[in-house]
Amino acid sequence: MEITSLLAKGGPVVYILLGLSVYVLTIIIYKLHVLYKVNFFRFDVTQESLNMWFNDNKEDAYKIISKDKHPQKEVVSFTMYHMLKNNLTQDKERYLREEVSRLSQERLEYFDSNLDTLKVIAMVAPLLGLLGTVFGMIDAFQQMEMAGNNINPSTLSGGIWEALLTTAVGLSVAIPTVLFESFFRATNDKLKINIEHSVTKLLTAHID
Repeated sequence: MEITSLLAKGGPVVYILLGLSVYVLTIIIYKLHVLYKVNFFRFDVTQESLNMWFNDNKEDAYKIISKDKHPQKEVVSFTMYHMLKNNLTQDKERYLREEVSRLSQERLEYFDSNLDTLKVIAMVAPLLGLLGTVFGMIDAFQQMEMAGNNINPSTLSGGIWEALLTTAVGLSVAIPTVLFESFFRATNDKLKINIEHSVTKLLTAHID
């Protein structure tokens, strides 16, 4: 059976789910592109820069990290810059902590964008599939009622599998959406931990 014919038998719900799948795929490709563009999964430069900083090679430590667009490195380089250029009094250090917190939150929110959309689609897709199945089952039983005593089992079974088709499509959209949404959230959680760890090490390095 041709795919177009198969989809047509699933009714309008299947086409809605296909539209959602295209939207989900667009979001996933966009977010992967953003992560790739900023070398999101490279943390070696950050650690190298921190090691140089703690070995009193602060100028070079700042230089090697300030050219990178990675969000963790942006926050760390921002912290290093203000520690280099300012004699941090207690008030200035408090101000710096607030600015670092604001910048960190800004970057995390940027990489969190569209994740709630993926979460909603992951929840709605199976429900749409189930709704399509219910409509299909209603139609199948209507046909059975109209047939009376002349029920053709093949017609009834065909109507049932066509109804179940929408559930299968709904799950096919929801499962990869859940997986990618969880993956993106996990990477963002790791980013948050790494930023907090790096900045805390910088701001508390003078404490014995």
